[in-house]
Amino acid sequence: PQPSPRYRWAVLLVISLAMFGNYYVYDSIAPIADMLKADLGFSDENIGQLYSVYSIAAVLVLLIGGVVIDRFGTAKSTILFATVCTVASVLMAVTSDLNVMLVSRFLLGLGSEPLIVAITTALAKWFKGRELSFAFGLNLTIARLGSVSADWSPTWARFAYDSWHGPLVVAAVIGLLCLAAALGYGALEWIAARRYGLGKAGQTDK
Repeated sequence: PQPSPRYRWAVLLVISLAMFGNYYVYDSIAPIADMLKADLGFSDENIGQLYSVYSIAAVLVLLIGGVVIDRFGTAKSTILFATVCTVASVLMAVTSDLNVMLVSRFLLGLGSEPLIVAITTALAKWFKGRELSFAFGLNLTIARLGSVSADWSPTWARFAYDSWHGPLVVAAVIGLLCLAAALGYGALEWIAARRYGLGKAGQTDK
């Protein structure tokens, strides 16, 4: 038997919430950039570095991340990379030291971009044919709502904006959603593998 449409769309929703948390954590710096400069003495260059180290990590890890996903599968890889993202978000929230923040953003790059690849690969396993593009679109819509939520956080999370620290705590809590959703996806796939025919992955071209 094949998974029901309801089951597959539930998988899509859960795994997309991991992307939501991931995107929120990445964009959580922008709304507090001025506060970091005012309260911690950061310069515009320092703010730029917080984004640059993320991109450097992404460039370094993406191809390796693809190999990891092919080797260990989407469920384990999603949980692994989501864990790295969550650790990065918590680390960012507990420090005021620029160097530690840079390490946190580097870790985020190591986890975030391969996580996107793993989730994209997972969707290709659960959705076929005409549904696939819609599934990708819906997944990215939910993910981008994470960016929108981060940009609007000074409004809906006004209670946290007494200092630079509060918004990063909110980001860390939402970062936990990233890991929780990844674990949820892993559970759904574990159950489905025992109840349904999900098909076998083909040999990977070298």
